[in-house]
Amino acid sequence: MVDIEPAATADRETVHAVLAAAFGDETEAELVDVLREEGTLREDCSVLARVDGEPTGFAAVSDADLPDAPGVDVAVIGPVGVVPDRQGEGIGSELVRTAMRCCVRAGCAAVVLEGDPAFYDRFGFEPASTYGLESDLDPPPGAFQVWPCRPGALEGVSGEIRHPIPFHAL
Repeated sequence: MVDIEPAATADRETVHAVLAAAFGDETEAELVDVLREEGTLREDCSVLARVDGEPTGFAAVSDADLPDAPGVDVAVIGPVGVVPDRQGEGIGSELVRTAMRCCVRAGCAAVVLEGDPAFYDRFGFEPASTYGLESDLDPPPGAFQVWPCRPGALEGVSGEIRHPIPFHAL
């Protein structure tokens, strides 16, 4: 059974170890450390998965800016990682779904991410360009995606999504 808990209850070392194992290096783990230190990590919506008490996955949620629509609350999901011996068990999908539900409860208008459309379309993510949104990170074609948290949330909204500065170091 997979238990999902808010990152606020998880310690830094646990999250760091899960992400380092999931990605095979420290890059994403260090990104989350810096996001947390800078206060842009939404610890209320970032989530840690445990299976039989063992930490197995993590999904980070952080704040993004949409300068052309300053009243629109946009969150970024990522990185999302699952330790190698637990990949393919649906843990990553459950982390994404839980983070999305949390973003809705937190009042976000939309969630953006950079990832494989073949994976993320199952959650309702669409190309961000459909909504006139662009990323400041220069992702591969089709990788920058958006999910409106409620119908009409992005009506009349367009522009460049600005990710927290630590993402630019990747």
